[in-house]
Amino acid sequence: MNLEPLKSHYFLLLALAALPALAWTGLLDDVSGDHINTSLGSAGVIYGTARGINALVSLLQGTELNLVFLTVSIGEVLDPVNDLIERFSGVILFALGSLALQKILLIAVSHQLFNLTLTAFALGSAASLLLKRETLYTPLLKCFVIVVFLRFSLALVVLANHWVDATFLREPDRQRHAAMMHFEGELETASALARQQENHSESIAALQHEIRQLRAESEQAASEAQKMSPAIQAQRKELTQLQNNADIACRVSTLSPTCPETVARAAATLGDLQRQRDYYQQSQASAREHIERKRSELDCLERKTRGEACSMWDKLPAAPNIRELQNKLEKMQGQVGVFADNAITLLTSILLKSVVIPLLFFYILIRFTRAIWLHQRR
Repeated sequence: MNLEPLKSHYFLLLALAALPALAWTGLLDDVSGDHINTSLGSAGVIYGTARGINALVSLLQGTELNLVFLTVSIGEVLDPVNDLIERFSGVILFALGSLALQKILLIAVSHQLFNLTLTAFALGSAASLLLKRETLYTPLLKCFVIVVFLRFSLALVVLANHWVDATFLREPDRQRHAAMMHFEGELETASALARQQENHSESIAALQHEIRQLRAESEQAASEAQKMSPAIQAQRKELTQLQNNADIACRVSTLSPTCPETVARAAATLGDLQRQRDYYQQSQASAREHIERKRSELDCLERKTRGEACSMWDKLPAAPNIRELQNKLEKMQGQVGVFADNAITLLTSILLKSVVIPLLFFYILIRFTRAIWLHQRR
């Protein structure tokens, strides 16, 4: 290669100075990192919606409603949705894994080690160019190109992917996600209507039985904790006597290395007894907390049995509305096709943004870098 001063050499020297400076500023890393975090958050929200739909469908699966002249199985109505959403969730997890991998690699290539390596090859290439050392210039410049590729390729891919997303895909994806959330709301309404069919009397009896069991557990725990007190007092007294028979350091703390083995065993026994008493006391407190929560649930059921609301937000009637639920199921059955279309399209878009488009841009960068590499051989 002829290293006589050429106009292109000045541009090359500018690149050898600018690219390490850009690497040290971290500007490209910060912007691409923000875009990765945004993509992870968006995909996470979509995954949460999918899991919410899956949970509601699973809750409704197997519920049978005896309507007028017809028995409708909610599971049969929602079985296509359940199959689709399970596969949807699995692919979303794969997309999240791809985005997380991109984030990890972006953190790795932005490490100072890459910046130092890039700076070293830039200085070497610039020095060999200025000194007209062709034997050093060609391999150093090739190494510089390789490090530049490793250092900036992923950030450039993320930025290019973000541009495609913002320009073509983001708004349609938001609309499809909103449609999925609307379908999730329909499922929640159907689930609430189905739950109204539960027998309030049986629920009240079950809660009363749970409260009695919890009260018995609380009393048992309190009794056991009370039984532990004399043993703890006796053990504490024994430990004090053993410490008084030991040296001054052992009297101050049982952790002193001068304490005899009898003191250590007595202290360990006392600790075990105290921990056992604490366990019973915590069990008693937990049982009391559960009793209060079950009493609140019981009070709510009794109110709903009388046709009253549990709170200002609970306005559902106590009696099940079969006709409303039937209409809701028929409406949802008509929306299954639209939901499937939105879910598949959204899934395709997410795969494009998280896997396909990054790989495409990465391939383009590889071809571009290869062209520069081959140019240096001439």
